[in-house]
Amino acid sequence: MGANVQPEPDESGVSGQASRKASLTTALKWVGGATAVISLLLAVNQITGLVQNFRIHHKEFSEAMKSGEQQQERGDYPAAFENFKRAVELDPIDRGAQKHEAQAAMLWLENAHSKDKSFTELAKQLVPVLDKALSNAKGPAAADLLAHIGWANFLRFRENAPDGDQIVRSYRDALRIDPQNPYAHAMAGHWILWNNGKVEDANLEFAAALASGRERSFVRNLQLSAFDNEHSEAYDAQLLRIANELRVNHEPIKAVYRNNIYNRVFNYRTGNPEELTEVLTGSGLKPEETLATYDWLTSPSANHEDVRWLREFMVAFLSEMTGNKTEALSEYKSLQAELSGHPAYSLAVEANQAVKRLSGGKSR
Repeated sequence: MGANVQPEPDESGVSGQASRKASLTTALKWVGGATAVISLLLAVNQITGLVQNFRIHHKEFSEAMKSGEQQQERGDYPAAFENFKRAVELDPIDRGAQKHEAQAAMLWLENAHSKDKSFTELAKQLVPVLDKALSNAKGPAAADLLAHIGWANFLRFRENAPDGDQIVRSYRDALRIDPQNPYAHAMAGHWILWNNGKVEDANLEFAAALASGRERSFVRNLQLSAFDNEHSEAYDAQLLRIANELRVNHEPIKAVYRNNIYNRVFNYRTGNPEELTEVLTGSGLKPEETLATYDWLTSPSANHEDVRWLREFMVAFLSEMTGNKTEALSEYKSLQAELSGHPAYSLAVEANQAVKRLSGGKSR
């Protein structure tokens, strides 16, 4: 038999296959590398976009907070509230923004005017914000929120909301949490007078609010507003008493209350000695305190003739009140002579009547 000869391998074919395999591997590596680079570039681009968005978001948030703080500082509480609300929308978990939003809501309620928006609409807008803040608040902060929820319900009550019980309940809940809370006490005092309750009960609430040592300016303004709402000898006596306290304590008073107290206590009552006596007696002030408070109230216009003449009348009237009739008669006559050229002037008529009263029916 012939030998079985095996064919020799084709070295050129094997070499070609290896070369093609190596090329494919290299190509795949390049494709993989390129893919990785593209993925990296996409990731970097995405991160860059996120960073840019974060920067934009943070800038908008910071601007909203800063604008809100500036507006709140100058007393534009509606605008401040809107900016803090925007900040909360941009960052819903930022507690600082939430706190500022609730604070602006309370300040807006404290300074609400129906000409801007109905009280009912305002309460509907702001109470949910206070409720949300209340869920995270404790102690005096929670009591402040509850008191303002009660105040919001009072504002709705003014527009004929049927349920006044919510108001009292909010104030009581606030005082259970913080027995010295100035808002709840002052608002409760205001509510008592709004419903024609006892002046003594309202005064206890206002005194407790002042004793807290917090928010004194707010308490004083609400106290003045509460007594300014009703025209009566009892309320006017309290206005004079409060004005004297403000004078003694060097506390500020708004021009509207300064003018109202001057007119209601002094200027409008000179023609009715019985009412004037009731007001001055009811205030509990000594004659020198009454005159000092008169001077304090009229200090911006002390040089006006009307103010000076009325002061002379009050000096004489206080002398008469305290039983110094001889001195009072002399003082009335001095004023009578000074006003002789103004016979139609009301104070001249009242001075003439006083002289007649103290002279046994004779006017001179």
